[in-house]
Amino acid sequence: MQTLKNLLPKKREKVLGDVDEKTILYITKKILTEEYGLRGAENIFPTTYRNKKVFLLVKNSLWMNEVFLCRESIQKRINLLLGEECICGIIIKHQ
Repeated sequence: MQTLKNLLPKKREKVLGDVDEKTILYITKKILTEEYGLRGAENIFPTTYRNKKVFLLVKNSLWMNEVFLCRESIQKRINLLLGEECICGIIIKHQ
């Protein structure tokens, strides 16, 4: 006779490389809020994560320039917080 433990499917453990889009966008928003404060959070929105790139939507050109200048440090902070190299680039679009 088999035990119930053997009959039930095993719980799938989260693999380190298995990070979903919502997690990456949440962490990106958190880092942007830390970096630029509430005013920056009102003007910079992470929209999508595709092909290891985060797409940001920016309200005006001043914020676009600020994010453009700091995009490499933001990318490093996101990867550091995730614990792996999930982001290869940040794409900035004007609203």
